[in-house]
Parts: sequence; structure tokens; C-alpha cells
Amino acid sequence: MSRAATPYEAGDVVATTDGRGVVLATKVENFSFPQSEDNEHADVEVSPELPAYVVALEEGGSAVYREEALETTTFGGTQLPETKDERLTGIVDESVGSEGVLPEGMGRREALEYWASVGSWKACVSDRENELGERTAEAQCTAIKDLLAGTERWREHF
Repeated sequence: MSRAATPYEAGDVVATTDGRGVVLATKVENFSFPQSEDNEHADVEVSPELPAYVVALEEGGSAVYREEALETTTFGGTQLPETKDERLTGIVDESVGSEGVLPEGMGRREALEYWASVGSWKACVSDRENELGERTAEAQCTAIKDLLAGTERWREHF
């Protein structure tokens, strides 16, 4: 089955009703999204015709949005475009503790900008493995995505 083209891809910088962020994943099959540290999840119904986007928010955590809730933007802009719709899920922000594996000096803003440049976990590993080796690159990219997603549970669900 071929995947339908979507207007936003992993790594795109977008504006939401909750502020600016970076698309972490485009989902075209139903999935569950973490909602609390008590292992609660929101079931999100999607299809190739009606995808959903997991967005890492500049202010912290991540949430799921439909296309109508997003507008293309940049990190350099001072004014955010207005968006029409709200998110499909609550914001998950579990304050994961991967800071020890993050690149030195990398905070949330730097992580968002870096992720916008690489777009995916695999691309991150590819970008970093020559310098760090495969295992260290994988650990570092996982820590970056944990920070952006606001949870480690992306590994199982999105």
C-alpha cells in the first residue's frame, strides 16, 4: 500500500494553537498517544486521507494535530500565523531524564532546530554516527527525541 502525500513531514516547523513546534511524525494508521505518567493513552483515528501529526512544541512536550490545526512557519519569525483548530490530544510532557546523553550545550530550542534539519531518528543517527559511532549516535538521537516528545513512550506508540 503506498502512502498518500501529506502536506507536513517530520522535521517541518509549524505553528499550532499551542505555539511553534516541529513535526516528529506523520501518522496514517490508527495509534495511541501517551497522556499521563499513569500509562494512559488517547486513541487517535487516522487514515491516509486524514493523517495526524505528532508535534514537539517549543514550550515543552508534544501533542497530536490535524492538518487544519497547523501552519508552516520558521523559528526566526516573531509573529505566529493564526491556526484554526485545536489539538486532538492533550500535551504530554513527562520531563524525561535523558539530559546526560544529550550533546553538550543542547537545550530544547537547539534540539528543535536540529530536528528540523534532520527530520527523523534514522536521519539523526546517520548524521551523528561518523563522529560518535553507531551506538552512541543511537543513544544521543533517542535522548533528543525523548526530550522533544516529552516522553520515552514514543518508542512504542509513534
